[in-house]
This record gives sequence, C-alpha cells and structure tokens, in this order.
Amino acid sequence: MNGQNKGTFSDTNLRIFAQMTGLSLDQFDECLSTNKYLAKVQADRDAAVDAGVNSTPTFFINGENIGGLQEYGNYRVKIEKALAEVGD
Repeated sequence: MNGQNKGTFSDTNLRIFAQMTGLSLDQFDECLSTNKYLAKVQADRDAAVDAGVNSTPTFFINGENIGGLQEYGNYRVKIEKALAEVGD
C-alpha cells in the first residue's frame, strides 16, 4: 500500500484521531497491532475496485457508477431519471 504508516495516517496520528473521537484506546491499540480487520478492509477495497471505484467520493444510483464529486444539478438529473424509471 502506498503511503502506509506515513504522514497523516501514521500509527501515531491514527491513535490521536481515535482518542479525539472517543474510542477506547485499549481496543484501538489491540485492533491496530493485530490487524484484526485487515482482511475485511482489503475485501471491501477489492470490491470497490471491482465496482469501478477509483476515487472518493464515488456515487452509485441504481447500480450505475456516476463518478466522483459533481455539481448538484448532475446528481439531480440522474436521481430524477432513476425515480421516473421506478415509477413506470
């Protein structure tokens, strides 16, 4: 993984983020040191890549990948089209 344990997402900073959000640091430290959820995270990442996700945010409407951040009007048109199709 590129950038792992570097900069913003270093273990030290992740621990600070955990503390700031009120997580139990004992549980967080155990999870981080044992990679408890690593397989689940990798599976979710692989599923996202398989679905065509290559950036965040990515949005799907009726299973169609409409890409990343766009103007509100672009989403509205696609949502209204999807709603019209459901109403038929």
